[in-house]
Amino acid sequence: MEQKVFSLPKRIDSLQALRFSGAMCVTVYHFTGLQGTCPFDFSHAVYLFYIISGFVVMLSTENPAKKRYFLTRRLIRTLPLYWGLTVFTFIAGQFVPDLIGYKPTLEHLIKSMLFIPYRRATAKAGSALRPIVGLGHTLQMEMLFYLLFLVAMRISHKHRGYIAAGLAALVALVGVVFPTDIPVIHFYTANPYVWTSFIAGLGIYGVFRLLQNRNLPMRTGRIPAFSITATAIAVCIPAFLKPLSVWYSIPMFAIVLCAGLVWSGCGFRTPKPLVKLGNVSYSYYLIHYYFVTFAVRMIHIDSFSLRNVLLAVLVCAVAWGVSWVSWYLIENKCSKCLQKLIMHSAI
Repeated sequence: MEQKVFSLPKRIDSLQALRFSGAMCVTVYHFTGLQGTCPFDFSHAVYLFYIISGFVVMLSTENPAKKRYFLTRRLIRTLPLYWGLTVFTFIAGQFVPDLIGYKPTLEHLIKSMLFIPYRRATAKAGSALRPIVGLGHTLQMEMLFYLLFLVAMRISHKHRGYIAAGLAALVALVGVVFPTDIPVIHFYTANPYVWTSFIAGLGIYGVFRLLQNRNLPMRTGRIPAFSITATAIAVCIPAFLKPLSVWYSIPMFAIVLCAGLVWSGCGFRTPKPLVKLGNVSYSYYLIHYYFVTFAVRMIHIDSFSLRNVLLAVLVCAVAWGVSWVSWYLIENKCSKCLQKLIMHSAI
């Protein structure tokens, strides 16, 4: 068999495929009626995004020169679409509050734009700590993690992973030792699963860099079987152990990420359609809930049937189409212009 040395490529396409898969799992979760008796909790897929984030921030800051613009680059990529959707939803909520479950105030708008958690009414849960764009709650967690990672890099670029993991663990520990109902503190400290996911991503980076530095030969003929088997075992276990805790889902998604990295590190190609959809996954993640909400309320996709599955596929296809336009105009064109403008001004 052909021998290859394990090496992570500069562009890891398998990450994009995983982002696409995670986005679709979250979509299934929002189509509540389609899940039937499925043993999986599709909402847990959000932890896959956190694990990937932990891995990617390490990967993207390998060059010490890039740490200067670390937070700026992420804000440029994240804020335009999120702020645009926040303003759009705020305006819509003034005229048709039933569509979003409540009528947001100017205070809610400002807090949402600045990632300050507050409690509001929701259509499903009664009330929750959510920004105007409901799925923006994951961005709030991401932003705090980015700040912690920025602090870690300022302390020591070489040991940024260890320091960031320690800071993340400290935030989780605060929620355990000093529980509080203060919205801002409660939101960021009451979910140890999120911080465990970030730490898992940081750890996975360390393991794979260690493997690469040792120049390990890999039998390429065995890699597809390994990746498929590891992923299948990890994903299928919930069918036999239910109900299953989030504490299993985190290592399960860690295994899935590792399998994807092994796949790319050994030179195997990820199907281009999955890569392209993964590129659009951020836009899709924020936008799809609007389409799902409309479909559930207006088309009544509220149970598992052939009719509802076909309609859900159609709704998702439209959402992906709109998300591609959003990605092209906002994430691609607008963000590149902002990046050039800000970077040029900083010189």
